[in-house]
Amino acid sequence: MTLSKKKYRYIGIYLSDRLSSNKSGILEELSKRYLGLFGSIDYSNANMRIIKINNNPNGIVILKCRLESLTNILISLSLIELELMIISISGTLKQLKKKILAFLNYVSENQKGLTFSFKDS
Repeated sequence: MTLSKKKYRYIGIYLSDRLSSNKSGILEELSKRYLGLFGSIDYSNANMRIIKINNNPNGIVILKCRLESLTNILISLSLIELELMIISISGTLKQLKKKILAFLNYVSENQKGLTFSFKDS
């Protein structure tokens, strides 16, 4: 029997100014939605957590999850009604940091900022 290493993915998420101060609330909302959609067994297998990095910008959250649960987490993220945007997904923190920096440089060059809005049905 061969042992294989568990593979993880890192998701870079850009938050609105209103959500930047409450990063733990995002994980709580995501967890509720994930549990409602896919159940507690799949939730525990997803091994989802927020990664804390010292030099991480205030409006950015990095979420770590197992590769097998990535699709379910993306579905859950899209179904919570919070003002957030997925910047990038990567297999390593180093590559994700590069992509986040490129995104932030692009936003600062255009100086328009990002706005979030929901349309009422």
